Amino acid sequence: MARQRTIVGLGEALLAEHPDREEPAGLALLIPRYAVLLGHEGIAISRLGQDPAAQELIAQLRALGVDVTHLQSDPDLATGRRLVRTMGAETFHSLDSEAAFDNLQWDFDLADVAQRTDAVVYGALARRTGQARSVSDRFLAECKFALRVFDLTNRPDNQLDRSRAMSGLKFASTLVVDDFARNVLLPGGVDKPQREAAIELLRLGNLTWVVIAQPGEPMVVHSAKSSWSGHAHRPEAHEASIVALLHGVLAGWDVQAALGLADRLAGHILKHPGEPPPPELLRQR
Repeated sequence: MARQRTIVGLGEALLAEHPDREEPAGLALLIPRYAVLLGHEGIAISRLGQDPAAQELIAQLRALGVDVTHLQSDPDLATGRRLVRTMGAETFHSLDSEAAFDNLQWDFDLADVAQRTDAVVYGALARRTGQARSVSDRFLAECKFALRVFDLTNRPDNQLDRSRAMSGLKFASTLVVDDFARNVLLPGGVDKPQREAAIELLRLGNLTWVVIAQPGEPMVVHSAKSSWSGHAHRPEAHEASIVALLHGVLAGWDVQAALGLADRLAGHILKHPGEPPPPELLRQR
């Protein structure tokens, strides 16, 4: 059995409001949720409002076993909400323009968390304000021995500011992109062969890995020397796939085996939402 690790979700905390349910959303909540599902300590670092949405999120996360002690409480701004609506075959998302997670504050307890963190995942959405970027950068700088995964696929409405993306890239050891994000970082990058663009990104950020996660296409991990291809990426289980990759890499698996786990866990999440994966699913193959 893999040793328990500390995996942190840093950034936006959202309550996703579907027509038939409400559930946690955002990297700060979903990354630790799936970390716990794989037997790790999952810590959420973000900021909530003082409202019913915050109470609902904390209750759900505690029931899932997520460490919520570093979810801050904001007296002025509301908890972030993502409204999900379906019209015909299309699904539409709308997001608050200002939310509590935009006002994340530094707490010296965060330095203690950073020093024992094995992996942290952060993204573009929670870097939309200078305040949140400043605290995020300070935390990431303290994570000296952690895998630091910068996920540029979690952005609202295909908006991505290159300068903000570059400011987050300097802390990353692993970058997760789709075609849109790749083209923002490397103008004209989509027209290049994927391997060539990945090599440029590796050099641009002095990275260990670049993960290409284009919906419907195989998830591909690139290093300076090799590439590994998985199965079709399923955006509905994106965060679970990223945590599965981390689980495998932290356990010392080769990248191909970790990609296999990512695919198995994504399939399980979509077929059996909320159910712990059976032990045989987590074994190295």
